Amino acid sequence: MSVDGIWQIEMLGAFGWENVSTAFMEDGTYKAASQDNYSVGNYQVSENKIKVSTHHVSYGQARTLFGAKNKEINLNIEGVVDGGRITGQATDDQGKFFITFRATRLADLP
Repeated sequence: MSVDGIWQIEMLGAFGWENVSTAFMEDGTYKAASQDNYSVGNYQVSENKIKVSTHHVSYGQARTLFGAKNKEINLNIEGVVDGGRITGQATDDQGKFFITFRATRLADLP
């Protein structure tokens, strides 16, 4: 199953779903960014499951993630691919905290 494409990334916050970035996934490489942050990493897909390891950097106004306003953090993301939607959990590099996320396919890569 291929997930190569452009994806809208949202995280579930206290007030509902928040759009946090746009991700580009291609051939095992994960890159995402928004106005205040970027993430680079890699991903693996097995059947309908995806695992993403990424390094997240906040360079603008830092968001509170996992209880702290870190400028840099390593994230591990595990999810289920169902057509044009991915749902799952993002955890900090210590595996102590998690955030529910979803991704919606916006387009194929040219």
